[in-house]
Amino acid sequence: MSINLGGILDLYSDAVPPAFFDQLNRDLNLSSRQRVFALPLLIWLMISQRLDPKATLSSAVQQVVQRLPQALLSDHKRIREGTVSCHTGAFSDARQAVPVVVAERTADRVLNHLLQSRRDALPGWDRRVFVLDGTTLEMPHTAELVDAFPPHPKSHWPVLLLLVAHDLTTGLAERPTWGPMYGPKAVSEQALTNRILDRLPDRSVLMGDINFGVFSVAFAATQRGHDMLLRLQPNRARAIGAGLPLQTGFDQQICWRPSAYERKRHPDLPADACVRGRLIVQQVTASDGSVVTLYLITTLDLDVDRLLQLYGQRWSVETDLRSLKRTVDLQILRCKSVDMIAKELILAITGYNLVRAVMNVAAEANNLDPRRLSFSRSQDVVNAALPGLAASPTPAEYQARLHRMIQLVASCKLPDRSARTSTPRRVWGHGCKFAKHKIRLKN
Repeated sequence: MSINLGGILDLYSDAVPPAFFDQLNRDLNLSSRQRVFALPLLIWLMISQRLDPKATLSSAVQQVVQRLPQALLSDHKRIREGTVSCHTGAFSDARQAVPVVVAERTADRVLNHLLQSRRDALPGWDRRVFVLDGTTLEMPHTAELVDAFPPHPKSHWPVLLLLVAHDLTTGLAERPTWGPMYGPKAVSEQALTNRILDRLPDRSVLMGDINFGVFSVAFAATQRGHDMLLRLQPNRARAIGAGLPLQTGFDQQICWRPSAYERKRHPDLPADACVRGRLIVQQVTASDGSVVTLYLITTLDLDVDRLLQLYGQRWSVETDLRSLKRTVDLQILRCKSVDMIAKELILAITGYNLVRAVMNVAAEANNLDPRRLSFSRSQDVVNAALPGLAASPTPAEYQARLHRMIQLVASCKLPDRSARTSTPRRVWGHGCKFAKHKIRLKN
């Protein structure tokens, strides 16, 4: 099933129509009073803020002052008369007042709508594969955030550990989980994994690198009915193999039981806890020509070549996280409360997913692999096209501009670097720009 051709506003409106927000208002007993920043408009503006390079409250309010986007404007008197204030106070208050659960339900609804269109991870194999990866984000130094997300002992800024599960073929991201990186309540990527597993579709496949190749992650995934493909550290693989000859080509069924250290870290593990799967050892050639030995554990029944082909696609998530942090402006969060941090994170992921969906539509329409398209350049095309789409005088003109946008997104191909030789990494110092002042000490 494919998503209809559309821009990010079309996809947003299709995924969360007015009836969805009406039901949210009833379920959460929210105020029914008509507002300039009604819920559909408010959530859209919070999403579009993350896509706007300037990303200020003022830039969002100016859209409404200019009566954009018309499809989301309510029948409020100020909007009808064109007297909406340029000041940001009302928008700021509306952002603060909206419950976090509204952002969560909107994000989940948008993702489920967008996941209707996806490609097979392997030819003739239609399982959904999600790749786990984590990163850290810094926040403003406020008393509330310092208490919730303590800074590193030698730093000033609160630090948050974020975990995201990306759909392997589309790049779409599940609603993230997070927690403090430091302090007495610090969490690990493995602990955050347990929170995200329950939200994955039934019978998903969980894929992760060495950080996630631990018993607690594998056990949690299999207990929830998911399959897994995880890379192991060599020492852990040898401990699991218990003296077996782990040479390249090794492929054998094993019963992975928790170590004493795992049981100490996870005292709630059952006495008979065990993960039954295949332990695989295989040498592969990396992109730089070096030979790497992979130690993998999986519950999938695919042959080794297809498993390696599947795991080889894991690298895509590295560029996905870079897109999230840099182009959706998540490197440093600027909100000053825990709730606003949550809403910013959730809706930033939703904005990222909407751009990804446009890329997938463009790729499908032009028989391309969506992973060949640059997220940053595609985002530039989408941002540049939004005003023109909103100002289209007729439906025919709108469709013409929309098709033009899709063509431009499809042209945002990443360069083929497979034949390029890698440049040795070196660190070059920076010369002093100004003469150093000499301090004379007086006797």
